[in-house]
Amino acid sequence: MSGPGAAASGPFLLALDAGNTAVGVGVFRGEALVRDFRVPHGDGMERAVRDGLAGLDPWEGAVLASVVPSRDAALVALCRAVSGHAPVVIDHTSDLGITLATREPAAAGADRLVNGAAAFLLFGGPVVVVDAGTALSVTAVTADGRYVGGAIAPGPAMALQALTARAERLPEVSLAAPDGPIGGDTASAMRAGAVIGTAGMLDRLAAETARALGGGAPVTVCLTGGYAALLAPHLTVPHRREDHLTLTGLRLLYARARGPARP
Repeated sequence: MSGPGAAASGPFLLALDAGNTAVGVGVFRGEALVRDFRVPHGDGMERAVRDGLAGLDPWEGAVLASVVPSRDAALVALCRAVSGHAPVVIDHTSDLGITLATREPAAAGADRLVNGAAAFLLFGGPVVVVDAGTALSVTAVTADGRYVGGAIAPGPAMALQALTARAERLPEVSLAAPDGPIGGDTASAMRAGAVIGTAGMLDRLAAETARALGGGAPVTVCLTGGYAALLAPHLTVPHRREDHLTLTGLRLLYARARGPARP
């Protein structure tokens, strides 16, 4: 968990990124991310978020992106309880600063929309965002700011879980950095497959997406997500790590929703 920065001042903005397995919590003061942490979904999630935000006041507002509709009402209520404000909820109808050009805009995950918008607003296009979380998502935004889709694949933890569930003799193995590509025992071999194998899939998806998107022009590839640090050492595709891309995107989109500051 990061702590408040000495140079930051003013009210706080609460940003919640509700993913499939955990809620990413960010607190901004102006443009500075002064606190961030993750809390797994479950009965104690709301209490853990409140405890992690203890002592922060006053609040400017809150912003929320969620891919777990069953938790949305509780997350909105949590934002109100903590900040005293109804959150700005980001979805396909929000002012994203990009144009949704997929066949089913309403079906796009809020996290992918936020990531695509953040990468384009920060770095311009064409840009490819790889979010390495429970699932591995690839998001493509063109040079003129059109969100055109991407790819979705299993993340490294999901790959390990699938092996254990479908192969009777394979044990449950914790996800960790592998010793190398050649595992000397079953657990090491499974870790190598999950991490280096997922990194290889990520390499191919990012490179093919960039090639299709750029048409020969330079394309920025951004890597983010909870497993970015685990996968990054095994990647060959040129990329920039942006560990807080989703939270930063939520801050940028909150500002767009609020509009120009009034005197």
